[in-house]
Amino acid sequence: MKKLLILFIVLFFLGGCAKNIEPYEVIENDFDLDEAMIILEKTWEPIKAMTDSKFVTKPRVEIPSREEFFNIYKFTYMNDLIKNDIYESLVVTDSNGKEVKDPNGIILFDKGEYEVYIPTIYDEGVIIERAYLKESKYKEEYSYLDKIELIIEEKSNETITNYASGFYRTNIFRKNENDEWVLTETKGVMLYSWERGKK
Repeated sequence: MKKLLILFIVLFFLGGCAKNIEPYEVIENDFDLDEAMIILEKTWEPIKAMTDSKFVTKPRVEIPSREEFFNIYKFTYMNDLIKNDIYESLVVTDSNGKEVKDPNGIILFDKGEYEVYIPTIYDEGVIIERAYLKESKYKEEYSYLDKIELIIEEKSNETITNYASGFYRTNIFRKNENDEWVLTETKGVMLYSWERGKK
């Protein structure tokens, strides 16, 4: 199968100079894998709903607008940056970056000569390699940078030889004001793309 591996890294900083300030202490503690599975499933459920049995990810209903896309597919547990990047990776755009619509005003998500597949924990052979809490502590003058993150590392196991072969993704969560874990950053593989008919 000829496929193009697309790496997706979303960086999230609390302050413009934060990247130059290192924590004085980082504490890691294992996180329950069953709970980690539940969190991943809630987070990536919209992608599962868009992925068919042939491992192609795109909306299964007609979408007239970006707003309608997010009304139908609830990315409740992802921040705006990640969910908007996912949308942009699926929609067809013209040379000016504008969404392409058919004569009936329906947005096109068929990528022409390419197929797109976003792996998730729902897919056979995708497993959690590790889940842990990471607490970063900074000196008093930078204490506003203190944070606790949930890190969940996914990968494909050795039995996978096709669609998700070589897949790996690190999901980084932080809690929101409702005490819910929200995906704020990913590192690794976001999606695969290949020429139509060459899987």
